[in-house]
Amino acid sequence: MTQPRGHESPQQTTPRSTIWEGVLGTAEVVAWAVVLELARNIVVNSLGDNDAVKVVSGLLRGLTVVGVLAVGAYVAYRRIEKFRERVRTERELALIAELIEPGEPVRFVGATSCPDEPEELTELDHDPILAALRDLPVHEFETAALLAVLSAILDAPTRLPSDSAAERRTAALLLEDLEVRGIVTYLGADRYCLRKKPRLPATAEVVAGPRWQAALPALLHHYADRASRWAIALETVRFARGARRWFEAQEPYLRTLFPAPTVPVPRAAVHELARIADALDVWYARKGLPENASGVAEALCRLTESDEFPLSRDLALLRAGRLRVRPPKYRPRGLSTSLSARWAHYSALHSLDTAPPSPIVLSEAENQLEVAWWLLPRTDVPAEVCALINLAVVHLHQGRLDAAQGHLELAESLTRGGRDPAGRAHTRETLGIVWWTRGEPRRALRHWQRALTAYRDLDDDLGTGRCLQHLGSAAIVAPEHGALLLGTDPPLTRAEVLRQAGGWLAASRRLHPGALHAEHYAQQAGSTLHTVDRWPLPAPDPS
Repeated sequence: MTQPRGHESPQQTTPRSTIWEGVLGTAEVVAWAVVLELARNIVVNSLGDNDAVKVVSGLLRGLTVVGVLAVGAYVAYRRIEKFRERVRTERELALIAELIEPGEPVRFVGATSCPDEPEELTELDHDPILAALRDLPVHEFETAALLAVLSAILDAPTRLPSDSAAERRTAALLLEDLEVRGIVTYLGADRYCLRKKPRLPATAEVVAGPRWQAALPALLHHYADRASRWAIALETVRFARGARRWFEAQEPYLRTLFPAPTVPVPRAAVHELARIADALDVWYARKGLPENASGVAEALCRLTESDEFPLSRDLALLRAGRLRVRPPKYRPRGLSTSLSARWAHYSALHSLDTAPPSPIVLSEAENQLEVAWWLLPRTDVPAEVCALINLAVVHLHQGRLDAAQGHLELAESLTRGGRDPAGRAHTRETLGIVWWTRGEPRRALRHWQRALTAYRDLDDDLGTGRCLQHLGSAAIVAPEHGALLLGTDPPLTRAEVLRQAGGWLAASRRLHPGALHAEHYAQQAGSTLHTVDRWPLPAPDPS
């Protein structure tokens, strides 16, 4: 069957990564150890006691001991790894267990906006608390964030003794006082706005003082914690929709937390900004945006130029497309190899994006992806799955279907038990392309149906749009398989299959503007539908 042009193999642009199951089969090794011991006994009993027999007997016994020790070491290693993975998973689940998902926006509820700049008043001059608030990168705060900032200011370590009486106030009482004086006002929706600020002291003096240097990390820590948790939640079925709504609402605000390049930032604040950048990286990957979307990576590059932050600096340079050579090795080793793997992965995709997929380019990309695979920590399942999927994509371009299928099946095995649901959906989607190319359309359709179900559960527009393009173009090329997608109640006609396929392709263009061939097949369908009328039948993942 001819492959529709709409079935290009999607690549994952951002890698997020286990020893192969069965490399050492414990039962097999034990069996061979028993066989070797039996062989040793047979040799000794048959040939008698002489020097040659003793040498052979010693070798066989040594092999037996080595085999059993290897099995024991492997079993112990696997159990330790499983324990660590369970602890890591439980820790992540605990981080997001108490998240409250934001609801859908309520219509016709206006939101009061915060003015760009607070009013400058000379009577507030030399107030150290207001000066610290003035020179923060934002003037609008969530209530919890503002309380955290005020607590940090009050607890700044180098207060003057004369200030001790005033500083005994709690953050809640200080916030109440600021609100009474009109310095901050409540905007509704759990937000406060700084309305008034002092003219003096100068910013250079404030940012060098202890209150501002305590306030900025406290503000960033508040949002870094929340962004990191919602980034984890974005990859779960339970919280995916709420996480998407949170990032859609908060992403513009998170970008404003990066201070101007001229402002010296405390070391603790740089660490928190790196965490925010990591969370935004996950969100941008979900949205199909470049890694340097909105200049976040560039902003972090400016903040990590010194040698104090080698890992954050190189990661920011990589996201900004400015890391030209493989990063050096540094501690901790696990993070260093992860970054090297990501650089190899990035280099492979960059070569594919900037040159036609010739045999030489494909071979170089394959080598780089294999390097990335071997460098990845075995605990980073999402990144492993990402590298395997892109290796399969390269093999598809090379026409090596068996190799592509092998990598995808390995990726599928890594995602069993609920690990990396987004990676599992992407694996299913790409397996559908392999099976369609192999001339097995029904198996391909079933994989795309399963991928579509998973993407919809994750509220992933790009994945949903790609699967609708696969299914819509397949239904147009082979409408005889329409019953697998639409059922037989009511009875189907070719015209109805094409009409529904046209609706899927129209929705694909809306959800995934980069869908290359949806328009081409939509014209063939001649459908009047502009959105999905009947979704393809769901096909839950049996495992």
